[in-house]
Amino acid sequence: MDVYAHIRTLAEREELGHAFLITGPDPAEREKLGLFCAQALLCEGEGSRPCGRCLACRKAEKGIHPDLLRRERLPDSQVFKVDQVREMSAEAYILPNEGKRKVFLLPEADTMNIQAQNALLKLLEEPPAYAAFLLLGANPGAFLPTIKSRCVSLRAGGSASEGGDPEAAKLAEAWIGRNGPALAALTFRAEKLDKLKFDQLLEGLYAAAGLRAKAGGPQRDRALELTELTEKLRSMRKYNVSPGLCMGLLLSTVEN
Repeated sequence: MDVYAHIRTLAEREELGHAFLITGPDPAEREKLGLFCAQALLCEGEGSRPCGRCLACRKAEKGIHPDLLRRERLPDSQVFKVDQVREMSAEAYILPNEGKRKVFLLPEADTMNIQAQNALLKLLEEPPAYAAFLLLGANPGAFLPTIKSRCVSLRAGGSASEGGDPEAAKLAEAWIGRNGPALAALTFRAEKLDKLKFDQLLEGLYAAAGLRAKAGGPQRDRALELTELTEKLRSMRKYNVSPGLCMGLLLSTVEN
């Protein structure tokens, strides 16, 4: 699934959440995707979001929306410091000026030091209901696992599943093709993943199933079934259902 289509889908379902981690090598692509997410969060138009036509979308595009706040590291510093995060945290608890959301865009979030990330973690764990945070950076490895686990990860210039996950694609093919032995082997590996990697695998599986369904053909209905099943697994994970139980359900339905 194209990453922009993924954002629109989340917006339609009112599932945009409050934190996005946008990574990729091209700063222009990161900025483009970050702006798109900000518009989706702030959009006041009808139908698909962001509409690109409403006043909120146009203000965001021009960089003049009062509820879209850009925060960068200081010119004389190589890192985004903890004091800046604390200032942002104080700002976050001030109500939005115009819209229903208040969006913070951090184009160099991967320069945060450990102290700054730990301060940010507290904000991400208990944010104001209206606040959203867009963390941009070239290096996903620079972020703490605890930060990643609280964000929707997006790959700028790629798919919603970090540019396509080969393991997720194999899972999709095995389930759609009713290949029980292959699915069992893949399930065994998936159950051993940590929380972050397992959730990323589910995102990749959802994207892979969506691509197969979009391609059409005789297995389109089967791919749609997998999309619905993966959506169910993603919902289960919100209640901390273990990878083992999730993959057990996936394996048990391969012959359906």
